[in-house]
Amino acid sequence: MMMTDRWRASLICLGVALVLSVPILAGCASDKGPAEAAIKAAEAAVNATVAEASKYVPEQAMSLQAALAATKEKFAKGDYTAALNDAKSLTDKTKEVASAASAKKAELTKSWEDLTAGMPKVLDAIKGRVDILSKSKKLPANLSAEKFASAKSGLDEMTQQWTAATESANSGNLMDATTKGTAVKTRAAEVLTTLGMPVPDALKS
Repeated sequence: MMMTDRWRASLICLGVALVLSVPILAGCASDKGPAEAAIKAAEAAVNATVAEASKYVPEQAMSLQAALAATKEKFAKGDYTAALNDAKSLTDKTKEVASAASAKKAELTKSWEDLTAGMPKVLDAIKGRVDILSKSKKLPANLSAEKFASAKSGLDEMTQQWTAATESANSGNLMDATTKGTAVKTRAAEVLTTLGMPVPDALKS
């Protein structure tokens, strides 16, 4: 009789536990549809943003893709509530990354425009000076043959790198164009100094 009572008590406890767990399970299941829809919306937003973002804020673009993968994994494991919340947050984060990419693009565009406004003229001036000195029978007192050879080599390097920078800009890769263009700017200031030519303020900043 005592054993029967124990079994009965155990069954009652089990029944109560099952009854209490039903609303929880139902609540989780009710988030499946909304979570699935939210993930699709987040994925569409990420796909629409990541290509442009990869050019200007690559680390943030990778973060978006990783967050999307993590959200899908939670959904696959049945954690619909967490997946729903993460998908909503990811959609908002995508807007932030798109805004950051737009701002970086504007910054790089301005930098490239500043470079193209003066760098070709600087390179032409250096080339003109190198041509004159190459034809001269004697170099200036403050310019050794070794330094002049270095300046000529620098001119060739800058010309090639500036061509590569321009090609990158024309193909839409402003990040690479600006990086190469800035390197040319720095080298140009060095070569101008070596040749005893004035260095424009634009090359000093």
